Amino acid sequence: MESETMAERTRILLLDTNDAMGGVAQAHLLLLRTFDRARFDVHLAFLGHGVLRPLFESIPEVTRWKMEAGTKSVKWCSGWRGRVMDALTLVPLVFSAILLAYRCRRVRIQVIHTSDKKRSLLLTLLLHRLTRIPYLYHIHNNYIDYPNNRHALARAALLVANSAEMRRDFVDHLGPAMARIRVVYNGIDTQQFHPGLTSGFRGEMGATVDDVLIGITSRLAPDKGQETFLRAAAIVARAEPRARFVIVGDDSIFSENGDYIPQLKRFVSEHDLSQRVVFAGFRSDMAGVYAGLDVLVNAAWREAFGLVVTEAMACGKVAVGAAAGGIPEIITHGCDGFLFPPQDAQKLAEILLELVRRPELRSTIGAAARQTVVDRFSIQTMARAIEQAYTELAK
Repeated sequence: MESETMAERTRILLLDTNDAMGGVAQAHLLLLRTFDRARFDVHLAFLGHGVLRPLFESIPEVTRWKMEAGTKSVKWCSGWRGRVMDALTLVPLVFSAILLAYRCRRVRIQVIHTSDKKRSLLLTLLLHRLTRIPYLYHIHNNYIDYPNNRHALARAALLVANSAEMRRDFVDHLGPAMARIRVVYNGIDTQQFHPGLTSGFRGEMGATVDDVLIGITSRLAPDKGQETFLRAAAIVARAEPRARFVIVGDDSIFSENGDYIPQLKRFVSEHDLSQRVVFAGFRSDMAGVYAGLDVLVNAAWREAFGLVVTEAMACGKVAVGAAAGGIPEIITHGCDGFLFPPQDAQKLAEILLELVRRPELRSTIGAAARQTVVDRFSIQTMARAIEQAYTELAK
């Protein structure tokens, strides 16, 4: 009886070529933990090295296949060295594709799930050519025009995007054919991120009980808007001595902006903010970070979705986001958060000043924010939508 039940399960393969933690890897980790094991036989192909390996290995009831996708160090990503390394790293990737194709045929995989990462797409195209297994292409970021991406989009059995804004971006670049993209919002674990968490983060940042701690949490890069955040902080700090600010994140994920962090620190020094702004660096305890904040700012002007926004909202915190990308699909201005025009430090400062001065507003908006995430952005909601797509493809 047990073998019959196992045989009825849909056999899926999730590809992950990430070698650092980011939004795609977080989504994969959550999905792998949430998929209905009674209906789906879950297989995972992932790198046999790096910080993600122990996280993937800790997930129960997953068949794991380690591989090498030809990822390379950041220092080899540009110039002639980058082109040479790109060619050399194709060898292990092709070998991985051949081995994965053999394994897929042996266990009769029915659906392949790939992200929009370049190595994942190339690996998927090779696997599809070798096995003809249908694949789901999961869009996490804006469209980038290169041959493999066009081929992957054309051959995908089903396309899923993490926001309507991403679907619009693909339609704008490639035309009405991309209207077939389904929107499935990123989900979060609302049991991990919830109000009432205890945290020592405020104390670490030097914030007292009476202070209002305002934070921005993301990779440090110009498009993430930390400069806008600091310009707003300078305005708020002059008017409100209780306001303190923290910047969480680093540039460990590939970035061509090596001078950006020094630029931010010069701004802090030149505007006499050294006692009011803390650079906290990378943090793995994000639930504790949100628990310590009073307000979360997302100032990115090219955000595909905005996972940190939903995580903070789930913790009952007020989120203030730039009205760009997928953020307006999460926040309803004045109801469960606030929006401001991208790169408008003055408008952001005005919103922050009101929040600093009105603790009852922070409490009301925070409670509504939590409910929004529970209703619309739980990992269970995301997993059920992805599972429905798998079932359709398997048929």
